[in-house]
Amino acid sequence: EWGFDGHSRINHDYNLKTVGGDKVVVDNATGLMWHQSGSDDWLSRDKANEWIKKLNKGSWLNKGGYAGYQDWRLPTLEEAASLLEPNKRDGLYIDPVFSRRQDGCWTGDKFGSKATWGANFYSGGGMGGGDWGRIGRHEYVRPVRSME
Repeated sequence: EWGFDGHSRINHDYNLKTVGGDKVVVDNATGLMWHQSGSDDWLSRDKANEWIKKLNKGSWLNKGGYAGYQDWRLPTLEEAASLLEPNKRDGLYIDPVFSRRQDGCWTGDKFGSKATWGANFYSGGGMGGGDWGRIGRHEYVRPVRSME
């Protein structure tokens, strides 16, 4: 009712790259590019959206967007869940190519009328939450973009 446990069966082909001084993870299996580290702090949903807007504006060194791209967004539930690994490594169910700081992330998908889905890399699943509890109030941001 409030979430799921599971992991992806995708055979990821991750490639850590530095583009214009910014670290990204390219997944050649899915055609997605991920922000390698994401936000340093938990953010409310509104602050998460502001963080993404600033990322796209290039507020970091005025480069015209992180790694030169201006189409970063919150992942869909399916995209975030695709990061879930079957086994914990270094304490999280996510490949070590990604930052270990974020134990979960917001998605752009709604859960009910006022809630939002999130992926939980600590427990290995997804959670729905609204304006209550940890997932509903604050979560990390791990932006993604399609490489089309």
